Amino acid sequence: MSIGIGIIGTGTVGSGVLEILTTRTESLSRAAGTPLKVARVAARFEHELAPWKALGIPVTTEVATLLDDPEVHIVVELAGGYDLPRAWVTQALERGKSVVTANKAMLAKHGGELFPLAAKNGAELRFEAAVGGAIPIIRALREAFIASDVNSLACIINGTSNYILTRMFQDGMGFEQALKEAQAAGYAEADPTFDVEGIDAAHKVALMATLCGGRRVDFEKMRVEGISQITAADVAGAKELGCVIRLLGLVEVHPTGVDARVHPCLVPQAHPLAGVNGAMNAVFLDGSTTGPSMLYGKGAGKMPTASAVVADIVDVAGILHRKSPVHDLSWFGGEEAPLFPTSDVEGPYYLRLQVGDKPGVLARIAKVLGDSGISVSRLIQHEAIPGAEGVTMVVDTHVVREGALLEAIARIDALPETVAPTVVLRFYEKGVGA
Repeated sequence: MSIGIGIIGTGTVGSGVLEILTTRTESLSRAAGTPLKVARVAARFEHELAPWKALGIPVTTEVATLLDDPEVHIVVELAGGYDLPRAWVTQALERGKSVVTANKAMLAKHGGELFPLAAKNGAELRFEAAVGGAIPIIRALREAFIASDVNSLACIINGTSNYILTRMFQDGMGFEQALKEAQAAGYAEADPTFDVEGIDAAHKVALMATLCGGRRVDFEKMRVEGISQITAADVAGAKELGCVIRLLGLVEVHPTGVDARVHPCLVPQAHPLAGVNGAMNAVFLDGSTTGPSMLYGKGAGKMPTASAVVADIVDVAGILHRKSPVHDLSWFGGEEAPLFPTSDVEGPYYLRLQVGDKPGVLARIAKVLGDSGISVSRLIQHEAIPGAEGVTMVVDTHVVREGALLEAIARIDALPETVAPTVVLRFYEKGVGA
């Protein structure tokens, strides 16, 4: 039996998948245990299809034609977005066709309905490329860690943000300068909001948190912060503390719920995640039976992501050929996991305050922190810069409950001497020396 593959989307990743499928057909078919063929390719415009039409592959500008094609057994959705891909994937699954996708946004939003639909119709729904590109984290969570509970997970899962923070750390750039360089290098979109505000990372973290906790995590309810408020002063402060700043996705499973969030953290340079630079990605796991381990690699890009897509295609083709039972992830549509309140999270914090250069300010801030039961490990007031509004004050706290800290920050920001909102960064120290 020959397994036919239908590709929706011929952009960066789609063209990479087609290159691999058309140049490695023999070895991929051998790995699947059955012949593989590209049965049809769909894209919006004829000129996007021309290279594949020239190879003799059936093409169409109508996705419905691809979905109706009886020669297509596996639908590969690589167009991106929410609603149209959701409709295509729904139609494919309703017809019993298996689906491979790299669309983390669609799955984070609609996985609760799509995974049960796949199970109901005896179809696979695979998404390795949706999280971490070439890093096989989804397979690791589903298979390699099956005998181990994931105690905690920390990840650098957005290459754009990591590239920007790396440039700020290594070259002393401000955020805007580093962002422009990332855009010029092709790492950031013209509108970088999804990347720099943590939304892209939140989609991926929600999927990983769901697999870790066994109940669906709603990314729209997660605490999500980006890196646009990080300044060169914060990066310099991190250096003084022997840390780097990284945008981390964090997951921890508690008896009362799942702690899943995305925000910048100060990471000690001794931690494995601190050495993840540029556009690279990494996932640091602490398992109950495995201990700490880290998966590292390219989290985006044409061929790394295409490689993950093709690996899913080959795996699904083998399942279809052997008529093996499909992986049942219908529980994605079941009970939603309660999110552990971030107000109850405890840890040390870094605060950057901008206050008026007046006598008594330091004492007022210290009193607010003391009245809130917040113990300070370090407090530095920088020299005033001529022409600048106020002075910068940096505070590092001992372990404190986040709810208490944020209440104190609200009172500090309400002081007449405070000239800008306080920047709050958390330290991440689990696994130092691992």
